[in-house]
Amino acid sequence: MVLDFQGYDADKLPPQNIEAEEAILGGILLDPEAMNRVVEVLTAEAFYVKIHQTIFQAAQGLHSVGQPTDLISVTAWLRDRDLLEKVGGQSKLAQLVDRTVSAVNIDQYAALVMDKYFRRQLIQAGQEITGLGYQAATPLETVLDQAEQKIFSITQKRPQQDLVPLFETLIHAFQELEAQIETQAQPGFLSGFYDLDAMTGGFQTSDLIIVAGRPSMGKCLHERSQVLLTDGSLVTMGELYRRRQGTVLTLGNHWRFQQTQVSDFIDDGVKPIFRVTTRLGRQIETTLTHPYLTVTGWKPLANLAVGDRIAVPRRLEVFGDEPLPEHQIKLLAYLIGDGTLTSGTPRFTNGNPNIQQDFIEAVEQFPGMTVHQQHSGGTRTPSFLTVCDPQQMAANRVRFATGLRDALAQYPGSARQLAAQIGVSPALVSLWKSKNLSPSLEVSERLFQHLEASPDFNPDIVTNLRRVSRNRIKCWLDTLGLWGKNAHQKTIPEVIFKLPKPQLALFLNRLFATDGWAAVLNSGQCQLGYLSVHEVLARQIQHLLLRFGIIAALKRRQVRYKDERRPAWQLDITHVQSIRRFIDEIGIFSKEEAIERVRQSLATRREQSNRDLIPKEVWERLRVLKGQDSWTSLRKRAGIASNNLHVGQRALSRSRLLKLAIALDNPDLQHLADSDVYWDEITAIEGLGEAQVYDLTIPETHNFVANDICVHNTAFSLNIARNLANSYKLPVAVFSLEMSKEQLVQRLLASDSGIESNRLRAGRVSQNEWEPLSRALASLSEIPIFIDDTANITVTEMRSKCRRLQAEQGKPLGLVLLDYLQLMEGAGDNRVQELSRITRSLKGLARELNVPVIALSQLSRGVEARNNKRPMMSDLRESGSIEQDADLVAMLYRDEYYNPDTPDRGITELIIAKHRNGPTGIVKLLFDPQYTRFRNLASPGRPLSGSAYGQLPPG
Repeated sequence: MVLDFQGYDADKLPPQNIEAEEAILGGILLDPEAMNRVVEVLTAEAFYVKIHQTIFQAAQGLHSVGQPTDLISVTAWLRDRDLLEKVGGQSKLAQLVDRTVSAVNIDQYAALVMDKYFRRQLIQAGQEITGLGYQAATPLETVLDQAEQKIFSITQKRPQQDLVPLFETLIHAFQELEAQIETQAQPGFLSGFYDLDAMTGGFQTSDLIIVAGRPSMGKCLHERSQVLLTDGSLVTMGELYRRRQGTVLTLGNHWRFQQTQVSDFIDDGVKPIFRVTTRLGRQIETTLTHPYLTVTGWKPLANLAVGDRIAVPRRLEVFGDEPLPEHQIKLLAYLIGDGTLTSGTPRFTNGNPNIQQDFIEAVEQFPGMTVHQQHSGGTRTPSFLTVCDPQQMAANRVRFATGLRDALAQYPGSARQLAAQIGVSPALVSLWKSKNLSPSLEVSERLFQHLEASPDFNPDIVTNLRRVSRNRIKCWLDTLGLWGKNAHQKTIPEVIFKLPKPQLALFLNRLFATDGWAAVLNSGQCQLGYLSVHEVLARQIQHLLLRFGIIAALKRRQVRYKDERRPAWQLDITHVQSIRRFIDEIGIFSKEEAIERVRQSLATRREQSNRDLIPKEVWERLRVLKGQDSWTSLRKRAGIASNNLHVGQRALSRSRLLKLAIALDNPDLQHLADSDVYWDEITAIEGLGEAQVYDLTIPETHNFVANDICVHNTAFSLNIARNLANSYKLPVAVFSLEMSKEQLVQRLLASDSGIESNRLRAGRVSQNEWEPLSRALASLSEIPIFIDDTANITVTEMRSKCRRLQAEQGKPLGLVLLDYLQLMEGAGDNRVQELSRITRSLKGLARELNVPVIALSQLSRGVEARNNKRPMMSDLRESGSIEQDADLVAMLYRDEYYNPDTPDRGITELIIAKHRNGPTGIVKLLFDPQYTRFRNLASPGRPLSGSAYGQLPPG
């Protein structure tokens, strides 16, 4: 750091002491132990003379790698970096040694140099603050904040405390012991969890406490679960984890899907998984503890059963912006539906003349391609082979020969010279001109490098000059991963998922023309459908329909093939609105008459839906909202003619719920009635054994869409912070690098009010819940918790903010909480060393402010590879010196995460793996996931607490 002293009194030198600087450097060069005494006190910037900074930096560099800092070593270090002459050569270093008698007083010299350095910084800060005062265009609040930061920045680094005689420390310890005996209080700050406080004696001032756990514990999906990205592509969880970036869909507060960036990607190892199948045929594989959205809130799979209804997307309006030529889209649809891609050339088999003609036109738009029809005397459906067009091939040779002759006329040399330049014989060039032969692709590339191209003579015609030219369509299908796939293997290629909406509609239009249908059944029911022998293809079509808001049910069927029955997968579209949307936005080529019959049938029928309904559990919310009003009165106000609402007995249609919600003037129920969610019934839950699982962290909403199902994604430490701030009325600083302050406040409100956090976030609060919510607001408003959600904060910034908070509050801090350690920013390439420096700095912060510091940390995947899943110290992720710096290490463990049938369901073990000043062991707590709240576990002689926020004795 170079300080600018322009404008400072010219008659005065900036504060400095050159002799002290020389004595320090001489002592370092003279005494091998001297560097250890000043390295934690001095910085290179503290030296006033520039060459002194360079010499000290050399000593620092050597000391950091465990090498001596003597004269020879420092000289070699400077010489290797071409710095020796810049500091005055070896004679300058020798002079420093000669002037130094010993390093006995180097500590005092270091304090003196730092004193002068701080004074220079103060002068510099004063000059900068003066300049800020003249910036009239800058808001005063900004100027004051910047000025304050400049003053606080001076105290970022302070000398360590000197050695203190033992008798002074003994006196202080005895006085504290007397105070504890008189008050019968625990020596530290109590957490509010009885067993934990009994084991630790409370959190001690100056302690660094690490609370570690696996991220998103238990909320994991199978690695092959597919996630829809906002560019239209579908990627598996495993692929998304490897990419480490992605924008996905999440269900927002108003029951609408919105875009969001994934903030973290989590590899959670191998876990027992279960497949959930719904009435619509959608499937997903998750752990038993993964939450699913019900109409009453998020519930883990362990609490769900067959017959329960969960939220799945009703529409996913995501389309790409990567168009394709329309003839390619048509051809893909036809060949996926009725194509044979395993023989020598692509083959299409279909008996509809309109489809045949459309297919032929699409093929002929590929340069040099045509269709060869195969007849079987009328005994079988005709087939069409895509082949190279011989007539166009001959025409291209004529064009090429003519163009070559014209180009040679413009060529500055002879044909013989050209042949020599491209490495062929002159006779071969003559054959090209005679239309009897054509060059290879490799030779043609060299040819066009020497001859000027024209409309009739360009590289595009070369690919179709030779009889052995490769089939263009076959090559194209190969690049898309379709060639060589039979009917049980064909899938929709990735390029289709990124198409714009009109082109995606065109693809589905032609695909349904092959194996799709539109019909009015004898019962009068209208139905659209598609049949495939490949389950994956059927699921892909089901997903693409969902992008148009079309709900299709997938069912397994048995179809007759020759003399046997084979499994197939059938998509049925029977929902009236979905059929209408399909007719209006997609249609079926060549089946327009059938589509029109369906349209006319729908026009004459009264719309009744017994599928897209709101679960009957919503009646309870309606009952609470109507209060003392009767159902009859509410029905009349809503304009519902029916005398029987079937309250609590039947699910509600969207239209009826909307009428009731409007009558009750409840916006949330109105949003629910017109939501993007379909409430699908669970039809099966099956255990599948163990598999690799992943999870995502989604900011704010904490949910995303996987396999077209809504799925969900740090509460213990927050509970402690709340307890301590409430009991001791001391300021608690919370630094949240993962969640926003609004999200943390919502968690606290959910815990205090007993209202589910997802309902609070969406504003879904019933009339009788306003009173506990108001009490929670009033209670929390009196608690001195201060939240900072700055991303990538450093320990230096934390220290400055904690000092400022302590000064503003006029009392010591009660706790500093960091969530979480691995998100902190450091300097350097080695992450383990970075975190080691961070934990040492956090320990320094705890000692400097005399306050407990709790830092959340992640556990590594090593725990997943063992039979015993309980974490150990070695499982601390990127541990480095975390376990050495920490005074207390606690690890969270839930047995039901790994063993769904455990008797300890709902219980969290807090494993005290390290306790510098006391015993280690296990503390058991109850965890309430709906309210993200931990509670004390009942034990003999002590009842189960209704909350972890009871009154604590003064410390």
